Amino acid sequence: MIKKYKFIFLLFFLTISNTYAFNEKNEREMYIGCYQNSKQYLGAQKAKIYCSCTIKKLSEKFSDDQLKIIFSQKPEKIIKDTDFASKFCEKEI
Repeated sequence: MIKKYKFIFLLFFLTISNTYAFNEKNEREMYIGCYQNSKQYLGAQKAKIYCSCTIKKLSEKFSDDQLKIIFSQKPEKIIKDTDFASKFCEKEI
């Protein structure tokens, strides 16, 4: 089951724009990308909770510049670096 969430997480990061700063516009884009990919696996309500949680956890740990570097890497490295947020938020849903 965890692999499914990692896949969802990866999809949502690959569908957002090339800027990853957590300004209001980019946070909204990240949420929309996550929600669209997650709701088919989790359902609408759980996808809202999961995506909000994931974005919050990432913004607590990484600065805008750090996120830009992380999301410019290969998908496997993105998953590794952001896995803590996925695992934490899986428990929230």
